Amino acid sequence: MGQTIVYREWLHRNLNTIVPISGLLLLITLLRIANPFFLASWDSAITLIYGMSFFLIAACGLTLVILMGSFDFSVPSVLKLSAMIFAVLYPSIGFLSIPSALGVALVFGYVNGLLLAKFGIPSFMATLATSMVAEGLAQIISGGYTRMITDPAFRAISTTMIFGLPAIFYWSVVLWLVAVLITMVTPFGRAIYAIGGNLVGANLAGINVSRVRILVFMICALFAGLAGIFYASQIQGAHMQVGVLDTIPLFASVVVGGTALTGGVGGVHRTLLGVLIIRWLDSGLSMLAIDLNIRMIIFGVIAIVMAILTIDRRRIKIMK
Repeated sequence: MGQTIVYREWLHRNLNTIVPISGLLLLITLLRIANPFFLASWDSAITLIYGMSFFLIAACGLTLVILMGSFDFSVPSVLKLSAMIFAVLYPSIGFLSIPSALGVALVFGYVNGLLLAKFGIPSFMATLATSMVAEGLAQIISGGYTRMITDPAFRAISTTMIFGLPAIFYWSVVLWLVAVLITMVTPFGRAIYAIGGNLVGANLAGINVSRVRILVFMICALFAGLAGIFYASQIQGAHMQVGVLDTIPLFASVVVGGTALTGGVGGVHRTLLGVLIIRWLDSGLSMLAIDLNIRMIIFGVIAIVMAILTIDRRRIKIMK
């Protein structure tokens, strides 16, 4: 009886890790059975790496926000706007377009955090509003046209091959590690967990909740901006369809990785698994000629199921 209780406690503590890893192994097996060409060559693996690298960068920032118990629906729009600014300014000012694009992204992150922390506007509403602003600005800047850049140095940021892998892969791993270190070994990271776990308790513990919230949204926007820049470099430009279909997969990757929507549970270290699952699933379904709308439905269902499995029900009872 005692061993059964210990086992159940262990299973409950590690469910957020067991489910994603088991899901990833099952996914690879099923996709290989359905399509033997899935990951059958190095070229296909490289294509998949390109597809998931910029996505992982954006997902890392979003994870910090969700870990804090908030939402940021502006990530795909900020990603698009940063990519567009980078592509439009690059011909005239070169790589100085990078700080320009990231500066605009940080402004959006600051506004998102300010609307929540100082004005008490729910994060989902605040970020939906700012996402529309970002979309409008991207449309104005682009003039409705795809902005292409042919300069080899522009594309080299993401596509330079290093030990057989593109540079964007190494950038994404470095930024993922930075995000992991922020959450796992710094007082700031512990404050994020504290706010996500118990907002009242975090206040009583002396944490400057407003400042942490604003900084988290700024970091999230910074990661979105970086993702946009690397993606623009990868595709040699920017267009208005960048990020359009990424909202559901982004949230799904964070939840599938084991970060609870209630906050305080999970972390960036788990998001890597979630991104692998979602991007590999998307690639496998594409190879099976599954319609895009069907894929979006599948991602939505997966996000719902994982939210049910990983959500902290004790928090829900308290909130009720």
